[in-house]
Amino acid sequence: MNNKLYPKLAAENIKKNGKTYIPYIITCILTVAMFYMINSLATNPELSSMKVGGEVMPVVLGMGCVVVGIFAVIFLFYTNSFLMKRRKKEFGLYNILGMGKRHIAKVVAFETLYVAIISLVLGLLLGISFDKLLYMCIAKIFGANVSMGFYVSVYAIITVFVLFGILFGCILLNSLKQIVLSKPIELLKGGNVGEKEPKTKWIMTALGVICLAAGYYMAISVENMGIAIGIFFIAVILVIIGTYMLFIAGSIFLLKALRKNKRYYYKPKHFISVSGMIYRMKQNAVGLANICILSTMVLVMISCTSALVIGIDDTIDRSNPYDLWVNVYHPYNSDSESSVSAYSGLKEIEGLAERYKDSLEEKGNYTFLSLKCNLTENTASLEGTANFEAQIIPVEERNKYSGDNAILDPDADEIYLYTINRSFDYTTMTLFGKEYKVKGVDAHNDNYSYPSLTIYVRDLDVLMEINDNVSTEMGNVEKYNRLNRVLQYNITNEEKREEIYDAFFEVNEKYSVYVSDRDSARDDYMGLYGGLFFLGLFLGTLFIMATILIIYYKQISEGYEDQGRFEIMQKVGMSRGEVKSAIHSQVLCVFFLPLITAGIHTGFAFNLVLKCMYALGFANVPLYVTCTLVSFLAFAVMYVIIYLITARTYYKIVSR
Repeated sequence: MNNKLYPKLAAENIKKNGKTYIPYIITCILTVAMFYMINSLATNPELSSMKVGGEVMPVVLGMGCVVVGIFAVIFLFYTNSFLMKRRKKEFGLYNILGMGKRHIAKVVAFETLYVAIISLVLGLLLGISFDKLLYMCIAKIFGANVSMGFYVSVYAIITVFVLFGILFGCILLNSLKQIVLSKPIELLKGGNVGEKEPKTKWIMTALGVICLAAGYYMAISVENMGIAIGIFFIAVILVIIGTYMLFIAGSIFLLKALRKNKRYYYKPKHFISVSGMIYRMKQNAVGLANICILSTMVLVMISCTSALVIGIDDTIDRSNPYDLWVNVYHPYNSDSESSVSAYSGLKEIEGLAERYKDSLEEKGNYTFLSLKCNLTENTASLEGTANFEAQIIPVEERNKYSGDNAILDPDADEIYLYTINRSFDYTTMTLFGKEYKVKGVDAHNDNYSYPSLTIYVRDLDVLMEINDNVSTEMGNVEKYNRLNRVLQYNITNEEKREEIYDAFFEVNEKYSVYVSDRDSARDDYMGLYGGLFFLGLFLGTLFIMATILIIYYKQISEGYEDQGRFEIMQKVGMSRGEVKSAIHSQVLCVFFLPLITAGIHTGFAFNLVLKCMYALGFANVPLYVTCTLVSFLAFAVMYVIIYLITARTYYKIVSR
């Protein structure tokens, strides 16, 4: 056969199969473009130099690069399987007409080469064109200036060629394997494989229910945000496994149960729908599960990241209620160089507070001992593994700012406890070798906080005594066991805000003190939240694109499969309207099952995702509820629009 015929035949095949090839090529182009853009942004030097988000965004986008790369491999392999299924009959016909498998393989190789060249060239051009626009969007989120010029990442281009070159090569090998290993008759029937009634898989159904129930239980029962992130990944894996198993096996079990219900099944509409859906589920269960998982990912990502950004002011109010916060470590121990520096820094901070007393409002000025120790029953020591973190504060300093008038007996060794998310029912407590009487316990449960314990002692002398005992037991005061002096201020004169910030941070640079301000904290949160929000939108767009393509290919493949059934049902006496109504009913059931299941997944994931957001400082539950509902409604509207558009193609096919 003339070698010039193969590339010409490959081009004709792509043109002839435009309904299946064009969406696939468009998807490849968009995937290449998005992979280039996220790699380019992650390595853009202008992004890393931004004041807000400059440190966080490259890290967040770097994680996004990995996710997009893995997604591209899985998704393009999956969508290519739709193409091969539709083309098998065509390849089988070529084979019977005299074209050898070696010749068919050459045609497929040229088709893959064309797709790869088109995808890489147009994808890179599109990615480079929109890269600047995406950077401008990020700059807008973080309030940064956009410089003139056009950045092209050579690293991102090389990464794209390496990943997609290997990917298209693997796709070609997989296609060739199916052609070489299949017999001509198998190729001819390739589009109709699997027409036998599926068997009920009891074990898989039971395992699917167990996995889904376990994932749901973990999600709704987690109470401690400290373990929520670790549980999150386990729960997600269980739900994904359970979803696939139930779509593959559980749906067959349910449909067969409906078929056994004679009063329900033996009605024209139900008879056709149930029997058709049994076969449809066997062939398309994995595709439906993919749509469900992708939809759930979109809903969770968009709802939580939008809530983080919208509620950032509320988060700042909770985490940084004051304009200035100063922490001085070890200001009373003159034996070490750092303590001397801290003491000098403390005096300068107090001097600044006096200088700007007309522009500052003092909100806190107290000493406390920070401890990370081993609490066994009612005994705290530094032996063994630390299992709790506590603060010890003189009660007089608590009274000064809380408005309380708590009194501890000066002639007795008494303490008062304030606990969050932990219980303490002992009447005495031994702190580093000395026993104290517990006068009272104020216990609180707070979903937004880690378990903690605050110990109030009589005065600063008792606090220093405990500090000396800690130092004796340890030999010295180490990182997590240290004496702190905290000073908190609000700025009342906005005109001097920048001047006051500069003066305090100058002390921060000279001495062993730590200065934090509300504006810097807001920048840090905006860097994290804005980065997650951008990544959520980026990946959400990618997953929506995947969902659209899977739905489109499902409608196309099912249209060709239902074309013959459509004709047979009309020949046995059903009207065209009845047949169309029955097929429409079963398509709707199958089509909206992933959306309903995704909504259920999102509902059960709500508590677990919220706990993970607590760990990021977010605590506005009503806002997250609103964002979740709005995201689901918006996604459902988009889902319906996709259905209406693809359904038109489906009905054109079955009506021929």
